[in-house]
Amino acid sequence: MMNAFVKWPLALVMAVALAACGGGGGAGSTPFGGTSGSGSGSGSGSGSGSGSGGTTTPVVTAADLILQVSKATLANAGTDSVTVTATALDASRNTLAGATVSLSVDSEAILTVTSSGTTTGTNGQATATLATGANRANRTLTVTAKSGDLTRTATVQVVGARLTATLVSAVVAPGATGRATFRLVDQATNAMTGQAIKVTSTGLTPAEASGTTNVSGEFEYAFTAPSTPGSYTITGSAGGASLDAPLSVLVQNVSTIPAVGIAVTSASVSANPSVVGTNAAGATTNRSEIRALFLGSANTPVPNVRVKFDLDGDANTVGGSFSTGTSTLYSDANGVVTSAYIAGSRSSPTNGVSVRACYYNTDAEAAADPYVNGKVSTCANAARVTLTITSEPLGVSIGTNELIIVNELTYIKKMVVSVVDSAGVAKADVPLVVSLDLPVYRKGYYVAGANSWGQVLTAVCANEDLNRNGVLETGEDINGSVRLEPGKSDVSVSLLQSRTRADGTADLQIQYAKSFATWVDAVITVAASGVSGTEGRASYVFAPVPASAEAINDLATTPAFVLSPYGRDPSCTSPN
Repeated sequence: MMNAFVKWPLALVMAVALAACGGGGGAGSTPFGGTSGSGSGSGSGSGSGSGSGGTTTPVVTAADLILQVSKATLANAGTDSVTVTATALDASRNTLAGATVSLSVDSEAILTVTSSGTTTGTNGQATATLATGANRANRTLTVTAKSGDLTRTATVQVVGARLTATLVSAVVAPGATGRATFRLVDQATNAMTGQAIKVTSTGLTPAEASGTTNVSGEFEYAFTAPSTPGSYTITGSAGGASLDAPLSVLVQNVSTIPAVGIAVTSASVSANPSVVGTNAAGATTNRSEIRALFLGSANTPVPNVRVKFDLDGDANTVGGSFSTGTSTLYSDANGVVTSAYIAGSRSSPTNGVSVRACYYNTDAEAAADPYVNGKVSTCANAARVTLTITSEPLGVSIGTNELIIVNELTYIKKMVVSVVDSAGVAKADVPLVVSLDLPVYRKGYYVAGANSWGQVLTAVCANEDLNRNGVLETGEDINGSVRLEPGKSDVSVSLLQSRTRADGTADLQIQYAKSFATWVDAVITVAASGVSGTEGRASYVFAPVPASAEAINDLATTPAFVLSPYGRDPSCTSPN
């Protein structure tokens, strides 16, 4: 069956008493306090006079006011919103029409009044829609309701900004220079430009650096290693977000780095994003973060793995380069090596670029396998990941409706993708690629209210899988559950057509067990092959994935999502 859906996280309810004043009256006053009237007459015989009462607009006095926000968090990608509702009540707690209520918000957010002005309607409510505005930084928004001399507030958290960083090399010789590149993105992985950023380090020079992110959301920190060997950390903060995990720089003479002491049983490479636009000659804006991970038995990280990145022969002659050049890199204590692939001026077929990580146990092995014309000559041990490089200036958008499909065990939410050319004409037969990210999970429970089930939100926690590779790595199991939350399979996405129809559209859907409804956020991203720039892909944010209105409003039946599958303890470090 299909129902309207609601997204129902924590409603913050506050009582507000409304003050009102009545007018005074004299002779001939109206029941609401009008003005008095008088008259006189004269003449022989008798005189007479008459008077009449004036009229004023009735003053409606509320005895109480309830301020509600539809959810406690607001995704910063620009597609999310929160409904703000003020309900006026009389002394008997019946809804009251005509009461004056003003609504406002701070911190550069936008509040759009959706009811008829600042007076409550026939249902006793004044409503508004809250959006992040141009500022996409993580922050707390304070919504204020005023009536007379009384003020009440509710808070909403803007979430989604994420700061990551890559090191040119995790191993630096004493006194040598190094470089770390920070990247700030929103919940839909769009670059956040012009955001203030601060980088600090322990033992490196300079110990602190600050600036703003560039058009790619990036900031580069150049440093000089101390003369004393050891391990040093780099941290950063921007847009209200802190670095997912501190960078670890090992200062050591390269000639003394030991050979790999643990057999590599798992080698993997990830690319974020997997669809990148072309760059103009000399530009480096469009790039993908490349992360190689090396694990031994029992998922033990393997440090000191020697790594060389190349384009695996570049079969489609697409080109591009790596931020780390042709250097030999070393995995850190977490078994990680990072670089960035910088696109060239040529586009590729879908998955037409192969990034290869060639790895070795010793310096001698790496030296014996040199680069030849940009390609590692032998590369006996390798891990790979593919990317798509796009160029044609098409536009992609994603939309949906208010309905949700209710199955016996799952919910399905359908969406439509539209692709047009630069003139706005629908493009048929365009290949599409879809991806899904679950950036946030939520903890809490539902309680039965007067008319519906209401969510009590106890914690909002970031996805523990920092690099989204599905492998539980050191430092990622924040809550100690011995698994990653949320699980990759908690929500699934499917393209119902892999290419656009004649009208330039294609359908997709997400599906999830009813028990996950309202407890996990989902970001769906669609890219069209041959599409470049920010218009060449589109994202849609569910914060969180919805439940059906029928389940929310049925007090006779306990909903499947009454308890968060991620726990109820108000801490992201607890599995309970």
